[in-house]
Amino acid sequence: MKTQAIFNNKYLLLAALAVTAFMTLVPDAAFASGGLSDFSGPFEKVVNTITGPWGRIVSIAGMAICGVVFIFNRQDMGEGFKMMLQVVFGICFICFAATIVDALFGGFSGAVI
Repeated sequence: MKTQAIFNNKYLLLAALAVTAFMTLVPDAAFASGGLSDFSGPFEKVVNTITGPWGRIVSIAGMAICGVVFIFNRQDMGEGFKMMLQVVFGICFICFAATIVDALFGGFSGAVI
């Protein structure tokens, strides 16, 4: 019985590899196209909102509030609330990181060797 499961897994892996190779060699059969242009407008608005001046202010305020809550209520919080604070802090840091990266590397243009 155990050998049948091993053979089934091998056949499944072989079939997945065959489909992947076929789609790589014949991309027209994969129906791949640049159809994301319809969605690029709303996505760009969301990115500009998150990385814009208001996104920067909200992310800094969120990091500050999470830090203050964690410092003053560290012993009284449950593990779930601590995890939620860490997630909120992480999201705020990710939103603010785009601003930091732009500020650090915004002066460079062209290739840096």
